[in-house]
Amino acid sequence: MIRYLRFRNAYRHAVLILVVLLITAGGCGSSRVVQKGSGVDENLTRLNNSARISYDNGRLEQAANLYRQALNRAYLRDDRMAIVDAQYNLAVCNLGLRSYDKALVWVHQAQNELVRGEESVTTDILLLKATILYRTGKLDDAWQITDQILLPSNQPAEAVESKTHFLRGLIADKRGDTNQLRKEINALNSFSASGLKADLEELNGRLAMAENNWDAAIQAFDSSARRRREKLDYRKMAQALALAAEACDQAGKPSNASKRYFRAGRSAARQGNNQDAIKWLERAEQLAGQAGDEPLKQEARAYLKSLQTN
Repeated sequence: MIRYLRFRNAYRHAVLILVVLLITAGGCGSSRVVQKGSGVDENLTRLNNSARISYDNGRLEQAANLYRQALNRAYLRDDRMAIVDAQYNLAVCNLGLRSYDKALVWVHQAQNELVRGEESVTTDILLLKATILYRTGKLDDAWQITDQILLPSNQPAEAVESKTHFLRGLIADKRGDTNQLRKEINALNSFSASGLKADLEELNGRLAMAENNWDAAIQAFDSSARRRREKLDYRKMAQALALAAEACDQAGKPSNASKRYFRAGRSAARQGNNQDAIKWLERAEQLAGQAGDEPLKQEARAYLKSLQTN
């Protein structure tokens, strides 16, 4: 997953069809010696650290279970920020599991916890909520939240601001609004962080697809996939490969499309993302048959058989 934010909270991190927050170094290292009476709850630290490792390795159910334990520990401590972090992370895990209703419940609980403590709802929580709404097809609601995030009075961190423009680009693409998509691409171009290049390439690819510029789309999506691989963001890497495969298919290149769908499906299968894996491998098998690539067709079929019998 993309790791791009660093906040004062020790445990909050996110994953996005788009958002992931880094756990800060403080309080998370297993080798750190904690002095008695320091106020650091070692059990809570271990739970969050284990949950983070599980999440990073694609074991989302396990991560969610550990974050639930962390939440119970935070309740025991009456530690508001630890409570909000655990609720946030549970929303992230459920987003990755495509349990969108549950994800939204956890976001609302995090918001309520902050309001009860007379604290403002942070922009990272708003971005997560907008992402969930986008994934459920509530584009107008998601867009309204992105408008709120970008208000000058909110002063969002650069990482939140850039990811908000990326999400707005995805929404614009979904709406078929190429003019707005160009605006979001221009907004992303104004940020200097090299880690944003994968997002920028994806939006460029989507714009090229909208304009039927298949070769440019293939190049952009392939570049996005490489950059996401370098960042160890394997879920988004697989999605970028699938987008490149779609562009190849539209360009009338079934051989190139089948290879990319196969790579995307194979990676998704290893991540435990069977829903996408099956979809992409089925398409790889079909296109390999059209291209006369019998070895790839057979290999895709073997992967599908393995997934469908488990």
